[in-house]
Amino acid sequence: MEMSSPLGQGGLFLLQFAVGLVIFALMLRFLMRATYADWNHPVVTFVAKVTNPICAPLNKALPTKGRWDWAAVITAVILQSLFVLLIGFLTNRDFGIGFIALAALSEVMNQLLDMLFWLIIIQVILSWVSPQYNPNTAIFIQMTQPVLEPFRRMLPPMGGFDLSPILAIVAIKLVQIVIVGSIATAAQSMIGMPG
Repeated sequence: MEMSSPLGQGGLFLLQFAVGLVIFALMLRFLMRATYADWNHPVVTFVAKVTNPICAPLNKALPTKGRWDWAAVITAVILQSLFVLLIGFLTNRDFGIGFIALAALSEVMNQLLDMLFWLIIIQVILSWVSPQYNPNTAIFIQMTQPVLEPFRRMLPPMGGFDLSPILAIVAIKLVQIVIVGSIATAAQSMIGMPG
């Protein structure tokens, strides 16, 4: 199946979508544990059940201690690396180990930072729309609170307005541009020419 054909491109899109969905779930698992989200919440329970089988092999070697679920991150990087390797094979590109590792790392970091960005945006919108405590949407507060706390210390609420989400969003975007962008650029410089 030629990758340039509509069928080939459709298959690649489906594969990319499936891998992206799994990595999204793994990054969500990592964030939920890192922010001490309520493990009795239905969304958290669902994500844990879906990702437990995927993380099981690495959890044996890297048991989760405290808030950092490194098995979820490493599993995401391995899956993304396999996807990059497959793309190289299908497009007849000579992707070296260095490129595969850096490309996978930058993609996973981008997913994690994008997720943080959107969680903060959703939490801000919910705080305007529904300022009272709601157990269904409390998960967004639980997951963004630890991220926003350092920024609240830097910029306490002024006149009833909490500007920490703006600082957090700027910081996230700067990390994506400067750090993740540098990793992606380093990866691009390693690409071999078509074989």
